[in-house]
Amino acid sequence: MKQFKYSLDKSSKKFICPKCTKRTFVKYIETETGSYLSDTFGRCDRETNCGYHSTPSGDFKNSVEVIYTPPPKPSFHDPDLLIQSGRNFKKNNFILFLKTLFSDAEVNEAILKYLIGTSKHWSGATIFWQIDNNEKIRHGKIMLFNSETGKRVKDQHGKALINSARSVLKLKNFTLNQCLFGLHLVNETKQKTIALVEGEKTAVIMSLFKPQYTWMATGGKGGLKSEFLKPIKQYKIVAFPDKSEYKDWLNKAGELNKSGFNIVVNNWLEQQCNYEAGTDLADVYLTELKAIEHPKVEFNYTETEKAIHRIEHHTPEIWELIKTFDLVDSNNNEINKIKINHEINT
Repeated sequence: MKQFKYSLDKSSKKFICPKCTKRTFVKYIETETGSYLSDTFGRCDRETNCGYHSTPSGDFKNSVEVIYTPPPKPSFHDPDLLIQSGRNFKKNNFILFLKTLFSDAEVNEAILKYLIGTSKHWSGATIFWQIDNNEKIRHGKIMLFNSETGKRVKDQHGKALINSARSVLKLKNFTLNQCLFGLHLVNETKQKTIALVEGEKTAVIMSLFKPQYTWMATGGKGGLKSEFLKPIKQYKIVAFPDKSEYKDWLNKAGELNKSGFNIVVNNWLEQQCNYEAGTDLADVYLTELKAIEHPKVEFNYTETEKAIHRIEHHTPEIWELIKTFDLVDSNNNEINKIKINHEINT
């Protein structure tokens, strides 16, 4: 096979970006020697807020014949590590935030569903475990949220506090091979459609607002790719990119659909002018929920159902999203139910 003379470094090492000055810069290396190229050649991980990407000119497209060697086998975390993290939720900021919006029973169900963990790396930190369709633990993303706002906590340089179980445990021989967050749920769902978002937090929150769907997350803008989606190729995938990422995901989905995927990219959020770039679907639900002070509800709903109906009443465009999934029966009972509730609450 052929291999490019230069490639982006696949290690977790990051450098200072020459454009935004954040330590989010991945350098190019010479494939044969593993040596880093000039500090100007590389790509910033802040694709939306920075977007810097400089490739080596001239020789970049030259290739050399190499003997094929299979990629190293992925490493997996010990299940005991996940079990140990499933404690101390009273000091887990993300869980505390969820409990300001949902009942304890609902939050506990979400914890068990996604096997959310707590980390001592930062006080109040959360671990989002990536568990594949074979129940293997591939990755543990550690993040710190504000317990009152649900927003990510940032350091003095404005960088969100994110780390990994692999780095914290200093596992030097750990071969990282990530997968979709929530991928293990394919073994439990009977649905024929997967709802896909970027952030793990968004997937968990939307699973509470709309539990009738199976929500998964790519872990970032760049996660809409064949190797991540291959285990769910037989499903219809409805993707909800963060605002400003619609065109990128639409283009990627178009290429993937040519190879047999069935991906629909929803553009509702992209069309909303009252939300800034980077807004995700969960942000919309949470914002609209906070904006409604005196809801009028005349049904014996659970607290979560009340919240959903209030949002759908205040922002009728949102409940139109359900049509995208095409999961209603021949009588459109689900859509009719929402329409009836919407009309009565109006």
